[in-house]
Amino acid sequence: MFDPASFVKEIGPQLKQKVGNERVLAAVSGGVDSTTAAVLAYNLLGNKVIPVLIDTGFLRKNEAEKIKAYLSNVLPNLIVVDERETFTSEIEGMEEAEAKRKKFRELFYSSISSLMRKFNAKYLMQGTIAADWVETQGGIKTQHNVLVQIGIDTEKEWGFTLIEPLADLYKNEVRELARYLKLPKEISERQPFPGPGLLVRTIGKLD
Repeated sequence: MFDPASFVKEIGPQLKQKVGNERVLAAVSGGVDSTTAAVLAYNLLGNKVIPVLIDTGFLRKNEAEKIKAYLSNVLPNLIVVDERETFTSEIEGMEEAEAKRKKFRELFYSSISSLMRKFNAKYLMQGTIAADWVETQGGIKTQHNVLVQIGIDTEKEWGFTLIEPLADLYKNEVRELARYLKLPKEISERQPFPGPGLLVRTIGKLD
């Protein structure tokens, strides 16, 4: 049975040793996985962690503002970056779901790479969980945040080292960890919403 307290106790020294004195950019989508990873890192590493939510233009209405409000107590330094125009203009006219997912990945990590340089961060923290890489490796669908598991060298491609503390956990275990970390129920209990958001939830060509 998964024990969130034991998980935090075990992973804490590992994260601190790996990161050292470097800065960590934590990519937050507002979903339970990425937010739990970011709060975990912030609790363990403090202000070395810079949590960032990129508004891609494919979030729900007023999503970015709501997420920032939800997390005001557990992630008070969350930064919202407006990239709506970049994403929508680059993906406009695309129709096929898998192609849109891959283009989204390219745009997302290009944006992340720019932010890494801006904040002088070496590591990227993200909330990849076991189901993400199982689905991608199994050919079910491409999850935009699955990188090293399919042979993508993030240091060569974008100049950052990836940290994925939840990569061996499944959704029910992540929810348990979120509750243990005292995330608000609006986050810990929310239904899955893919990183590319409405882009892949809406069938057909983006006009």
